[in-house]
Amino acid sequence: MKRETALATANKQADDNDLLEANSRSLSVVVPAYNSAGSLRDLTARLAQVLPTLSRAYEVILVNDGSRDNTWEVIGQIVQDYPWVRGINLMRNYGQHNALLCGIRAAQHEILVTIDDDLQNPPEEMAKLLNKLAEGYD
Repeated sequence: MKRETALATANKQADDNDLLEANSRSLSVVVPAYNSAGSLRDLTARLAQVLPTLSRAYEVILVNDGSRDNTWEVIGQIVQDYPWVRGINLMRNYGQHNALLCGIRAAQHEILVTIDDDLQNPPEEMAKLLNKLAEGYD
């Protein structure tokens, strides 16, 4: 039993060290957005909880991909509320791939993560991704 406890403690310390190493890097999160007015505030609020635990410096780039709803207006409000969020407004719908490329080109930090606007990929899962990156995966 003691050996199992020691092993669990060692694994926890290794996980903490991996996350600590990941925290020393800066992080850009790119989010392509299309007709996302209803989900962007929730996404940003969750990112506001998660990102400070993952990185010392971070930004979120919300790319409006020619939405037909008020997504761009919502992005404008979010940018005012969260100084680490930037918005890019594409003139028309170019598709998710091109919206991602636009956001990637605008990213300023060392590590880049892309996530969907509809919370299909929970922001809380980024810690697992960054831990794997710290282990040497790319």
